[in-house]
Amino acid sequence: MLTLGLIYLVTLFFSVPLYYLVNDKYKSWVLFISSVVFVALLSFKALLFAIILTLVNYFAGILLEKYRDDSKVRVYLFWLTIVFNAAILVITKAFGTLIDSLFPAGSPSIIDSMASFNYILIPLGVSYYCFQALGYLIRINRGAEKAERNIINFFIYLIFFPKFISGPVLRSNHFLPQLKQPAGFNNTNLEEGLRLILWGLLKKIVIANNLMIPVMLVYGNLSEYTGVALLFVLLVQSFYIYFDFSGYTDMALGMASLFGLKVMDNFNRPFLARSITDYWRRWHISLSSWTNDFIYSPFIVKYRQYENIAIISGIFLTFFIVGVWHGLNWTFVILGLLQGIAIVYEYYTKKYRFRFSAKLPVRMVKVLSRMIVFLFISISLVFFFSGSVSDAAYFLTHLFAFNGSFSVPSEFLTHASGVFAAFIVLIVLMVFENLNENGKNLLGRFLNLPVWIQWIGYAACLGMIILFYSDIQSFYYMRF
Repeated sequence: MLTLGLIYLVTLFFSVPLYYLVNDKYKSWVLFISSVVFVALLSFKALLFAIILTLVNYFAGILLEKYRDDSKVRVYLFWLTIVFNAAILVITKAFGTLIDSLFPAGSPSIIDSMASFNYILIPLGVSYYCFQALGYLIRINRGAEKAERNIINFFIYLIFFPKFISGPVLRSNHFLPQLKQPAGFNNTNLEEGLRLILWGLLKKIVIANNLMIPVMLVYGNLSEYTGVALLFVLLVQSFYIYFDFSGYTDMALGMASLFGLKVMDNFNRPFLARSITDYWRRWHISLSSWTNDFIYSPFIVKYRQYENIAIISGIFLTFFIVGVWHGLNWTFVILGLLQGIAIVYEYYTKKYRFRFSAKLPVRMVKVLSRMIVFLFISISLVFFFSGSVSDAAYFLTHLFAFNGSFSVPSEFLTHASGVFAAFIVLIVLMVFENLNENGKNLLGRFLNLPVWIQWIGYAACLGMIILFYSDIQSFYYMRF
């Protein structure tokens, strides 16, 4: 059976050289065919679903532009397509079992043959390309963008294979123009792409895959753990999801760079945020900026006469949608609600907090604020990983139930060497992020070093990847 890592490798191996060998007018076809083949190898039924949804939104965009001057028809058509895309998200998340019964497992593709449609929220990637389609249609309705007439380019915009399974959520006005002026072969793009892929693999294989083991052990058998195990996972899970998701994002950016395409980064050192508001400017940037531009900002502009009530309502509406975007489960609703409460609290107490922090040493304020943000996010993630509210309640209420023992579970010790190695690399990478946050620009300095020293760095990363190698079967955010 083909694995996810092998599918990516084979797709890149054939598509990148071919992309630069063909004439510019055929480059989009290379990206289109590569994306179709990639998605088909993952899940043929997901490909069929993506094709149908892409066709509907392609023609919807053209019709919206055609009836631009007929406000009655345009408004009706606009809301029809908005409801259609939103309904697709709701139906696929709420009725996965029904979809599974309509499309039984048994095909030879990797995801289809795993077991059930519900193992991973199939149709694969639907949350990402539905949001991309919605953003595209909203911009056309606003008159901020022309409808895309090239159907191949529109297909690529929605199902471009490097970002298909876990984003980032692309912006049509940023991505589509790049397809119309394809880049020629460029050593800088190639080097940057390979470097990002290597960096992403280091995050995923050395850190995320090793930290995943205790996290999944605990959440898979929650009732068997208390005390030390839960406290350990509480602190580890934030790093696991960050390095798993940012590792994927780095690889997606790297693969796009191999084709000379620029894709929005999803992360900007979120663990160095000093408030929850700041955290959401740094975490899952493509999603948070999308909800800000297409939900929060239009909402508070429309209801600006209500002032603070509009702001607070807009915050909770936005994070409710962010929550249910992850899934129709009360755990995700609570996850969004917690973020909304924290941001509203920060909004109302900003003046008082600044007065208080002004009396303390700057360094102390910086460290304490980051620790508080990290602790809040770690607690919030209990609802992210738990299958139900009762599971999350069990986790939180048994954190300090040591039952007279502070020993580490034996199954944790079985994987201790991998977890220890993950922490060593994690600490190094977090030091790098802190230095970059302070304006050190380590990458720029690294690229100014002699080439042989650079290659030692690449060899060290590759060596760790090989040492801890386990093929990439999935990324956690694939299920969304």
